[in-house]
Amino acid sequence: MSPDFWTGLAVGAAIGAVIAGVVWFLRKPAPVEPPAPPKPAKPSGAPLRMLTLLQREGRLVDFLLEDISGASDPQIGFGVRELHGKCQEALKKALVLEPVLPQKEEDAVEIPAGFDPSAIRLTGNVAGQPPFKGVVKHPGWRVKQIKVPAPPEGVDEFVLMPAEVEM
Repeated sequence: MSPDFWTGLAVGAAIGAVIAGVVWFLRKPAPVEPPAPPKPAKPSGAPLRMLTLLQREGRLVDFLLEDISGASDPQIGFGVRELHGKCQEALKKALVLEPVLPQKEEDAVEIPAGFDPSAIRLTGNVAGQPPFKGVVKHPGWRVKQIKVPAPPEGVDEFVLMPAEVEM
């Protein structure tokens, strides 16, 4: 065979290899399926335990959801006194609370630089830099200890109060 044949064959092979390389380089990758989003975790009923306790002991949720617009002030007062006593007892059994600030309402207070804004909320005419001088409008509450029991195994934590059916 003639040298031109071999030269043509070599040039054709080289051009084919270059074209194949360019096609391979420019090819679109196969679409990649994004991973399925993770299933949201089942929400915890733990934040509801205190509300469950207040409902069980004092019927707080029943009271808050009841329409009291037609009740007289003495009727509401009697109901609130009973509700207050039962819920207060339940709260004291479940939580140990302490005030955020040692001062009483209407006492003067100075809030230093570096105070915790999640524990102290400044209201009114807040200007300048700390220390801030003001008057305590509420001393705040901090949970020192939680004594709310965990629900028994298998109990639906989202049921605040089971339905009652008398037989």
